[in-house]
Parts: sequence; structure tokens; C-alpha cells
Amino acid sequence: MLPKNQTIPDAYDVFLSSPVVAAGTVYFGSGDGHVYALNAKSGEVQWKFKTGNVVHASPAYADGVVFFGSWDSWFYAVDARTGQQKWRFHGGEDAVLHNQVGFQSSPAVVNGIVYTGCRDSNLYALDAATGAEKWRYNANGSWIISSPAVAAGKVIFGTSDSSLYVVADAATGKVVAQVQGNAYMFSSPAVAGSVVFTGILNGSLEARDLDSGALLWE
Repeated sequence: MLPKNQTIPDAYDVFLSSPVVAAGTVYFGSGDGHVYALNAKSGEVQWKFKTGNVVHASPAYADGVVFFGSWDSWFYAVDARTGQQKWRFHGGEDAVLHNQVGFQSSPAVVNGIVYTGCRDSNLYALDAATGAEKWRYNANGSWIISSPAVAAGKVIFGTSDSSLYVVADAATGKVVAQVQGNAYMFSSPAVAGSVVFTGILNGSLEARDLDSGALLWE
């Protein structure tokens, strides 16, 4: 299916939503501002949920709920079967430059907590049931559009123009490691054992120690 209206908020809107499939339904975000739920066999629209701007982050599914952020600076939790909103959380606003807004990061949901980055320079940890904020990490003006990885009780993510590799305690948000990288980090990390792999803007793939952030190879 093709949406009637695709828009791009700015030049760094370089990602499109990837689908998630659960219980015979395909969920994905669209540049027309909706998240769609389609029957996986027939393609029939089960429901669509309207946000205030494009949804280019990929949704996450957990326990019958679809979680996603929008460029309208709201992060949503929606009932996967009905498409009814369960809660929403508001990220930061930017009335001056209008580019420190919106969720590009795709969420990770682990042990009842939703982790997601935002262009307002925060990585948020939200209660999956209520949307209440549990903690946040602030990158001092640098976007966090990298989607976080969660492993061994830690959250791993990168920042954009400050080029930081960050490891935080998943429960408390306490920073375990913060290391200066070699280029902007827009891509999402992948974890294998004790090694984290991340693509960076200089065209390299970095391998780092999960706990310390030490560069193993590039």
C-alpha cells in the first residue's frame, strides 16, 4: 500500500519505519503521520492511528502493545488489537531552531521498560504500562536518533554530533561508560556477547567492549 502523502521534516530525516510482525499483524509507521496495522496474510487494514507528524521510527511490540514515537514529539503506546491509545509521553520542544524535536529512534522494550532516544537530546526510560518517566540521559544538545540496544542489564546507544558511545544501567540510568567516538553515531548498535558493533558516519564499523567502551577494532 502507498500512503497519499509522504513528507520529510528535514534533511536528516534519513530513516524510514521498518515493520514489526506479531500475532498475524504487520505494524509500521508512515510519512503520512499514521501507524498502520495490516492483516499479514491479506494486507487488509485493521486500524490506523493518527499522530501529529511523520512516523519514520520503527515500532516495537510487547505484551499486546505497540510502542512508537512520532516527529510530533510525542511517544505513544497503542493497543495492538484495537489501535486505541493507552498512553503518550511528550518529549522536548524547540521553538527557536525547530530541529531539536521529534522521535527518530526506534524503541526497545525490556523488563517492562521502554527505552527510546529523541532529537531533544534525551534517551528516555519509560514505564511500559503507564508511560511514566523512570529516568533520562541528556546529551547536552546532541540528538539521540540511534536506537538503543539492551543487554546484560545495560542500555547501549550513540549520540549524533557529540559522537559519544554511552552505556547506562538499564534500571537506574547511571552511566557505566561514556567514550568519545570518531564520528557521528546515527546507526543502531548490535550486541554479540561482550562486544558492541556500531556503524559510524566516517564509513567505519566499530567494535567496542560492552562494559568499558574501549575500541577493539575499526
